[in-house]
Amino acid sequence: MNTPTYWGLYIVNFVFFVGLSAGGVIVASLVHAFNIEKFRSVARIAELLAISCLLLAILFITLDLGRPDRVFNLFFYGRIGSPLLWDVIVIGTYLLVGMAYGYFGTRCDLVKCMRLFPKRRWLYRVLALGYTDDSPQAIARDHKILKILAIVALPLAVALHSVTAWILGLVKAKPGWHSALLGPLFVVSATVSGLALVILTVAFVKRILKLPIKEELLEDLGRLLALAIPVLGYFLFAELLTVTFAAEPTKIAIFEEMIVGKWAPIFWFNLVMGLVVPLVILLKPAPRLIVAGGAVAALIITPLAARFSFPSLLGHFLPAVASLPGWVEYPLVWMTLLVIALLILAHPRWAASTRVGLAAFLVVLGVLAERFNIVIPPELHPLLPYPHGAYTPTWVEYVLVAGVYAIGVLFFVVCSKLFPLVELEEPKGG
Repeated sequence: MNTPTYWGLYIVNFVFFVGLSAGGVIVASLVHAFNIEKFRSVARIAELLAISCLLLAILFITLDLGRPDRVFNLFFYGRIGSPLLWDVIVIGTYLLVGMAYGYFGTRCDLVKCMRLFPKRRWLYRVLALGYTDDSPQAIARDHKILKILAIVALPLAVALHSVTAWILGLVKAKPGWHSALLGPLFVVSATVSGLALVILTVAFVKRILKLPIKEELLEDLGRLLALAIPVLGYFLFAELLTVTFAAEPTKIAIFEEMIVGKWAPIFWFNLVMGLVVPLVILLKPAPRLIVAGGAVAALIITPLAARFSFPSLLGHFLPAVASLPGWVEYPLVWMTLLVIALLILAHPRWAASTRVGLAAFLVVLGVLAERFNIVIPPELHPLLPYPHGAYTPTWVEYVLVAGVYAIGVLFFVVCSKLFPLVELEEPKGG
């Protein structure tokens, strides 16, 4: 990767997948810690996603190291005051808790699978670590263990996402990273993206595998996501307002490049397609006439706002905005057309799995864009008067990133074949 930009797509995806793991913990904890039974049918999918995302995050860190054999130096020579060492410890602990979650949540069903599939009895016995008891007492004991794990996992998840943020936020030499808001922002962003991934996966497996998952459950998950999106938007707005109002030269240069410069498409995709449009889709769909009227109004107003209001409002804080070139209008027009198409998809005639799944997909892409803007642009603007850096991902990075994504999909598919994604019998209590 180009220097002085030492962290690229691998770290972007590492931060992204660490955040995605939060959704599985949240949904599983709603079932096991708070006894919200309506989410029980998707708890196992959520647990599997949490484990998968953490494993992919570790793979991305391994790729970034280049020499995985040297990772042990962190344990032998690591400083306890380093956020990197904190992250290794928290990720390892979190992964162990997640795997324990998966084991105690599935082992009674693995025992049932031994009887249902005699030819594969040996495999399920190995996966259950020799466990063969599925009596009501054993199920009740597993539920108690899962409740304890859920209570432990929630604060551990907050610690994981906070420590990951502090790897960047405690670096004083990078103006775009050094912020007290970065820790809470990462926690909220992880909650939003992780919940969106759970919704997207549930909608997909419901459609493809025909699992007995109710549409109402997806709508309930969509409501949770709709409540979380404005919180993430608030944190992003607070950070943007603080930086632009203070107008510190080093920080303002980073935000100018994100808002109107090279990274502007990624920034505006995050805000519009990753926050605003999903929130509109998740809200109770309006009648077709209102949707069409709003779409026409947006088509008319957006070019005018791009030409007049947008530069005049932000130009006071960001001088580069005051002299926006005319071509900026056209991407906004095309974005408006895409918004219109998505608003039409939000019509009530679409099933909840389609509507909520589409919103979740956009949220996941939006948070990925947010992670990119958090990691990459601040590296290009050093605090000291050195030349600005440059970063263009190489084909090797693209191929390796695609390969890790493929491994994640393969891992999920294999696990879905080995383990029942929904409980074979609904528990009577516990």
